[in-house]
Amino acid sequence: MAIARTRKQGPKRSEASRRAILDATRHELAETGWRRFSVDSVAKKASASKQTIYRWWPSIGAMCVEAGLEILPETTRSGRDPIERISEIFLPLETAARSEHAVLRGSLIAASDDVDGGERWRAWLQETRRTPLRMVMAELAAKRIVQRDWSIETAMDVMLGPFWHRLLMMRAPIEYGYCRTQAAALLRLYETR
Repeated sequence: MAIARTRKQGPKRSEASRRAILDATRHELAETGWRRFSVDSVAKKASASKQTIYRWWPSIGAMCVEAGLEILPETTRSGRDPIERISEIFLPLETAARSEHAVLRGSLIAASDDVDGGERWRAWLQETRRTPLRMVMAELAAKRIVQRDWSIETAMDVMLGPFWHRLLMMRAPIEYGYCRTQAAALLRLYETR
């Protein structure tokens, strides 16, 4: 008779603990920023062990990026106007930059300093911003609203370059309507002649 062997597994990832850790991470980013970030402080505030934190995230930067991405509201897509459609793609960043400026800033710096955090940020950016923008711009090019030789890199730079500058370098607020203004500038840049 064969004896069934059971494989010992570690503790399951508790959603309540994950939430507490990410909330504490956001609090720590808002208070101290990325460069003075303390895992000890996060563990204490979240009533979690550092071992749990290191087991659940590949790096502290990845945890900070995840905490920052969670503050972004869902993207809504309702408009038919090209400016509205493009601005809606980026509006969650504009909204978060006004309400959670320090957390978003800390998450972005973590993404630039940390390999795992950077990969997580770029994957999110590709899936939620670049791909939708590429689809809208391709549709507009097919309708001859914009030139067919538009560049996704330039389009992303137009939409996000001033945003990064203001958020990271100037630590200045993002004004209401930023996304609409940049979407209009993008369409002017590539308008058919």
